[in-house]
Order: sequence, then C-alpha cells, then structure tokens
Amino acid sequence: MDIQKPIDYLQMFHELLSRRVQLIGERDAIEREIVKIRQLIGAIFPLLEEAKQKSYQATMESIEAESGGLQDAIRLVFSAQKDKWLTVSDVRDRLSDMGFDFRHYQANPLGSIGTTLKRMVPSLLESSTTEASGTVYRRRDLTPGEFKRRIEANLGRK
Repeated sequence: MDIQKPIDYLQMFHELLSRRVQLIGERDAIEREIVKIRQLIGAIFPLLEEAKQKSYQATMESIEAESGGLQDAIRLVFSAQKDKWLTVSDVRDRLSDMGFDFRHYQANPLGSIGTTLKRMVPSLLESSTTEASGTVYRRRDLTPGEFKRRIEANLGRK
C-alpha cells in the first residue's frame, strides 16, 4: 500500500515568498544595469557623426519613451539604497546621478518627489521624522537574510 505524504502548504507558501524576494532582487539589479546602459548610450550618442545620429534618432526616442516615470525611478533609487534613510533631496540627487529626466518636473522637482514619496508610504516605503533632516524614507522590503530568519521562525512554530 502506497501512502502519499500530505502536502505542506505552509512550507510551499514560505518557499514561494522566498523565491519572490530573490526574483525582486534580481529584477532590481537588472533595472539598475539598464539605467546604466541607457546613460552610456545617451552619453555616446552625441559623439556619433551627424549622419549616424539621424539614422539612430528613432531608436533614441524609443529609449527615452520607455524610461519609467518618477515612481519607478524612485523605486530604483531605494532598491540600490536598501537600508539607508534618504531625504527628499537625497532622492533627487540619486535620481540625477541615474540620469533621470526632470524636464517634466521643472517647476518644482522636490515637490513632485516629496508627494510621490508620501504616496509610497506605507506600501513600499517607511518614513520617519528627525530634527536634523526632517522626514526621511527607506524601503520596507526585508533583506533576504531577515526574510529567511522570519520564515525559519514561523516554520519552527508549526
């Protein structure tokens, strides 16, 4: 007689959560690499001969059009600065370093960033207020190590 072992749904659930965290980390690394490549392409494009620039103009416009919006760019900032608390100004500086195009936010980029950050709390970010810096933000995601410890703690309590 062959008796099947029952499916451990809790174990399966925890493994899937762990895999999700891993995939998010991989996605964030890929997105950061894409931003770097896009910056290099943008820096090299003006160095091409004028005829070559004209032939690649549509490609460059396509690359610019696929660039994410402000919230996507802010997510990238926090994926690279995992446990660091950042002010609105810090986020703006890192967006500039990434080559984020502020043309659509010329009136008040800091205001747009601040409003977007507030909308991202509590689902994606956590915030805190300090006397020195005012409101600061950091990513809510658990590190893989913290996540693993929580899973192991929960599995021990079956």
